[in-house]
Amino acid sequence: MGIAACVVLLVLAALIVAQARALARCRFWCKSCGQLFALPWTKLLFRQHVNEEWRLTCPHCGHKGWCIARRNGKDEDTK
Repeated sequence: MGIAACVVLLVLAALIVAQARALARCRFWCKSCGQLFALPWTKLLFRQHVNEEWRLTCPHCGHKGWCIARRNGKDEDTK
């Protein structure tokens, strides 16, 4: 039972890191200042999100709030 629990925890940790690394390829649109920014995957671990909106701190204006994730090639100014 202990080995199975360790395997499950390792798989979950790997999935969390994989999601953060994939998300680091995106840019985020700050709703406050309108700037697009990218963050390293280490700053994206364990962040709250709902659909494509992530609770982050904008490095341009310092606003702490919901930012929209933009996949590369989808850099519209508004959603």
